[in-house]
Amino acid sequence: MSVAFFAEGSAGPLFCVGALRHAAVTTGRVLLVPPFAEEMNKSRHLLSAILRGLADTGQQVILPDLFGTGDSAGDFGEATLATWRSDLDHAIAQMDAALPLDVVGLRFGTLLAADLVQRHPVRSLTLLQPVSEGRQQLTQMLRLRLAASLTGSAEKETAASLRQRLADGEDLEIAGYCLSGTLAAGIESLSMGQMTLPDIDHIHWLEAAPQTDRPLMPVSRRLVDAWVARGIRVDAEVVACDAFWATQEIADCAPMVAKVLDRLGN
Repeated sequence: MSVAFFAEGSAGPLFCVGALRHAAVTTGRVLLVPPFAEEMNKSRHLLSAILRGLADTGQQVILPDLFGTGDSAGDFGEATLATWRSDLDHAIAQMDAALPLDVVGLRFGTLLAADLVQRHPVRSLTLLQPVSEGRQQLTQMLRLRLAASLTGSAEKETAASLRQRLADGEDLEIAGYCLSGTLAAGIESLSMGQMTLPDIDHIHWLEAAPQTDRPLMPVSRRLVDAWVARGIRVDAEVVACDAFWATQEIADCAPMVAKVLDRLGN
């Protein structure tokens, strides 16, 4: 059974949903790392389904709302990469340190998950629809601002001008979120291909597409091949479902949930 609670966070109370106590012998612990901004709202049901499924197998599982998001303390405009890193460290501290740790990330959460491996011993990474470059995530955010500006009468904006304003320390209002220059710089600093993954045992890579016969995206294939060349065991697969993190209405992706439970449900 999962419960909601507040844990100590790096900059204030950290809202978490977790399954931390079981009558049966616990086999492991799993940290779920959420995606960025509005994508979390579209994806919470999927992460909750993964949490419940893993809890049913007797594992400790926790899903935190990072600082400035969801029901945790703070405003989004005050968030920094350093704060979010520390929040994930605090979330891990809620679980039994003697148990092996598996980490599941979704979208931008995959970058935070891979980054976390630099600080914690992690048995496996499960990367769901990964965003492998922070610059890609920031570009996507800026496009929302540019799309909104097309309907207004303000001076025409460009991605380059918006990046410069962020670099100059200006906060930008984008799709209801206040994006600070500090957070933008932190996001852009993350690159999965440049991260070392010390002692990682296994990486599970799952992408969504309309049909399962579609190959991995080229950028994904290059990164997966580079990891395999380094001796890391990677299984990469495409599952059939809609782009649930970006659909107008809430969309399910039962095949992705099933794949995660199959790989981590010890």
